[in-house]
Amino acid sequence: MNIPSQRLSALTGPACLEKVISRLDKVKSAGANKWIACCPAHLDKSPSLAISETSDGVVLIKCWAGCSANDVVQAIGLQLRDLFPGNTKRRRGPSKAAIEHERMILQIGQSLQLQGILEGDDLMRFNLAKQRLGVK
Repeated sequence: MNIPSQRLSALTGPACLEKVISRLDKVKSAGANKWIACCPAHLDKSPSLAISETSDGVVLIKCWAGCSANDVVQAIGLQLRDLFPGNTKRRRGPSKAAIEHERMILQIGQSLQLQGILEGDDLMRFNLAKQRLGVK
């Protein structure tokens, strides 16, 4: 597959920009983080679609012939949500840092328990850490 050099620079960018740019025709650079291409939502012989990327990775599209953003993304087999970064699945469960924190509380609690001075709020927090870590 022969990719024009103007498209090649876009393909090395963020995934959501790559998804859009890689599905368009006659893509040309129009400046820093800006491109033009033929609009896939209407019969476009010369580029009328402006594409840009914001500093936080959002892809902006504007058809100067009047096609809506939804029309454009549907024409290339995408959805509006594909213009926004962070479409990864959300992590389920605690973060690594949270688990390490609970382990530290468990270790401190075990030490205090051996010394016979684990009581009150500390005992309750120790038991919560054990529960969260699945320790009996």
